[in-house]
Amino acid sequence: MDSNNKINVKPEIDRLINILDYVKKGRLVVPEFQRDYIWDKKQRIDLFDSIKRGFPIGSLLFWNPESNEYDYNNKIGPYTLKNSPNKYSYIIDGYQRITTLFSALINPEDESVQLQNKNNLQDYIVYYDLENQEFSQPTSKKIEPYYIPLYYLVDTFMFLSFSDNIKQFYDDETSTRYINRAKKLATILLDYSIAFVNINGGSIQDSVEIFSRINSKGSDMSPMWMLSALTYNDGFKFSEEIENLKLKLVTYGFEDLKTEIILQCVETATGKIYFDVKTESLAKRSDFKELCFKTFENILKAVDFLYYELNVLNYKLLPYNLQLIFITEFFKNKEQPSLEEKEALKKWFWQTSYSNYFSIYSLSKQRKAFVVFQEFSKGKISTPLFKANDEKFTVSEFPKTIYYGSVRSKTLALFMIKSLIEKSNYNIEDIKGFDDFYSLKPPLKDSEFMIPKLRGIDYSPSENNLSSYRKYRDYSFILLDDSVQNFDYYANFIDTKTLQKAEDLGRSRYYFIKREENDFVNSLNELEYESSFFDLGKYSIF
Repeated sequence: MDSNNKINVKPEIDRLINILDYVKKGRLVVPEFQRDYIWDKKQRIDLFDSIKRGFPIGSLLFWNPESNEYDYNNKIGPYTLKNSPNKYSYIIDGYQRITTLFSALINPEDESVQLQNKNNLQDYIVYYDLENQEFSQPTSKKIEPYYIPLYYLVDTFMFLSFSDNIKQFYDDETSTRYINRAKKLATILLDYSIAFVNINGGSIQDSVEIFSRINSKGSDMSPMWMLSALTYNDGFKFSEEIENLKLKLVTYGFEDLKTEIILQCVETATGKIYFDVKTESLAKRSDFKELCFKTFENILKAVDFLYYELNVLNYKLLPYNLQLIFITEFFKNKEQPSLEEKEALKKWFWQTSYSNYFSIYSLSKQRKAFVVFQEFSKGKISTPLFKANDEKFTVSEFPKTIYYGSVRSKTLALFMIKSLIEKSNYNIEDIKGFDDFYSLKPPLKDSEFMIPKLRGIDYSPSENNLSSYRKYRDYSFILLDDSVQNFDYYANFIDTKTLQKAEDLGRSRYYFIKREENDFVNSLNELEYESSFFDLGKYSIF
């Protein structure tokens, strides 16, 4: 922190209703670098439930610089604020909470705000169910009379109107009970106090550093927020560029790539593996903007490689996020890799997937693995695989199910997709992505009964089986005969002879897949498959 900047940090407490009034009057504003509103229905309801119970909801953090050098957003929730004051404070911590509270407690008819879109107003309005005494955001257009919008509770005229209305629907005893419950909650909301910290003076770097040291109970603090705040310049907003990248990843089925992983790729692009890089140090780089754009280009190259060369047709099929980080590093150092280097990289991918490479290695060994990989990507060595003490990696046992939370299971899924594409001679350009695995014998979901469904490859069932196919991921229609259009039985590890004996299908396909997988693993070197192939597993022949 720069000691030359005069900074005064002052903890304070004020009523919730006053803080919302400061927002409405423009005395508290949302800086442009603040991330978007992301809270869901449960988080909104939990916030009000905490207030009702008298629980603290975390302190807020406001920054009052000597000059308002950063642009601010005059939109909050579904509203646009009309005020444009000359002096204001930035909301640094608490944006999600303030947006939730303001959007639910401000009267949409208030002349100080302008509703942006009436269609999404209900996404923000929170009701209190006076019968069951709980908060709710009903999706039905028909709302019971005993549901009161929370902004009615803090607006005297709206509350009186509601009270008159409730008396017309219910008898005196019931209406009195409802009104008393509403009054009780209104008192809680109007009297509720929130702690906040005012940072007076200093720079945005100072406020972020203070922010990172304060034990806030909100969920606003994140490396992404920190970078967006520290690097906001000339309209460059890190979080928005991340979203632009994700739009480009849709083509590859990688739009769900976690923001955290993208940030880790940027951190690793500095030359060190991400867990050895302090996020705040990125913001101090004069080339941060260029580093981001270049890394985003390399992420796209890495995902393109995973998709077209390794048939990772969807983000959920990627065994390790670290594989993407490493491959992004490869394309940073090697813009035009040779065919031999690509083949070595593909082999490394399968070796690290089958060996549980990144699970069995500690952080210190992962550092060494990264250094070896870097040397490979710079053309200094011929193999990217790091081995501690020349160990032999062992492939874990055949997974019971195709489960996307398991590295071994995802690796099997990729092997089955690889077999299907290669043996059927499918052109990867004709494949439009990956749907999921469907069962040959529902409701069983054991691996040996599962078949990958690739978009663009049409072997759909007849109308009679269509509903079951869609609802239960049911491929049993394939077993009815051996002439389903476009379906390659051999590429899907099915011996057509077993179709006459459906009870033998599981055993037959289990050994078929294991035999092929064993051969493939042996071709990778450095790996050992199950030592006694036919002795292991649920279909043991002994």
